[in-house]
Amino acid sequence: MSNNDSNYREEAFKCWRANRSLEAGKLIFENLPKNAGPTWAAKVLRLVSERTGVHSTAIDDVLSLSSHPAKWKTAHDVFSQVRAATLELEKLPVKSPPETLLLHVTMLAELVAKVTYNATNPSDEFDEDSGWWIAKCLKDLLDLLGDEQFSEVMWSTLVSPQGDFH
Repeated sequence: MSNNDSNYREEAFKCWRANRSLEAGKLIFENLPKNAGPTWAAKVLRLVSERTGVHSTAIDDVLSLSSHPAKWKTAHDVFSQVRAATLELEKLPVKSPPETLLLHVTMLAELVAKVTYNATNPSDEFDEDSGWWIAKCLKDLLDLLGDEQFSEVMWSTLVSPQGDFH
């Protein structure tokens, strides 16, 4: 690991612990290898989905397309489907704990779809900071779960370079 890797990871960790997860996300995302965003983002979503047991057609579609670069251009359409699911959940005046958890995971899936679509260099890209928000969304979800061990696993996943993904 180079000094630069160590420096940004240390700074990102300080931000993460200080509840400045968006800043941590910026440091992490901006230091990913070129075109690693979709794989990195999907790894985060996949681990969250597996750990929480939260699955939906929209989440599964995001995970499927993000692992096939030839499908990345379809991420905008998949985002629209995920966004519709998010909006339906947000409309609920009172959310049960499973609905709250589903909302968090669905919001994470939206961000993964955005990062995946942006990796195609489209003329109509989503906000360039979409990848930064993955850390923020994840931190909110981890705080909801209150599982310190899983939080540690997810932190390691956030700062893993693409080559560490299996």
